Amino acid sequence: MALEKSTAFSNIFRTQAIVGTLGFVGLIVLTQAVYAFSLLYGACLMMGNAWWLAYRLEKTQGLEVEAGQRSLFAGAALRFVALIVALLVAQLIGLHLLIVAAGMFIAQAAVFVTALIEFKKEGKGEGLG
Repeated sequence: MALEKSTAFSNIFRTQAIVGTLGFVGLIVLTQAVYAFSLLYGACLMMGNAWWLAYRLEKTQGLEVEAGQRSLFAGAALRFVALIVALLVAQLIGLHLLIVAAGMFIAQAAVFVTALIEFKKEGKGEGLG
């Protein structure tokens, strides 16, 4: 699949993985296992969401505009339902939901920072990939 070969996607995914892992290790060192796994779970949710969104965007190539819009809307609805189910699972297995949300936030902040870096490179003429 061309998605995994995309430099922009791989940078985002790698940054999310690094941030989630660093948070996990930091909390493990502080002997906060439940918090560590909760943070990692939240980061993994956002990594999965990013992959799913990028996959859906890739599949809209070649579609007419209206068909692409329907596909993206359906994907957003499916991702929302999947997120609710994932949060219910987190609650059922005893994870701390506030820390899961913190992991999700940290992963999304990593996406924002990665995008800013990529846009800065693009502005200098280095391009996105």
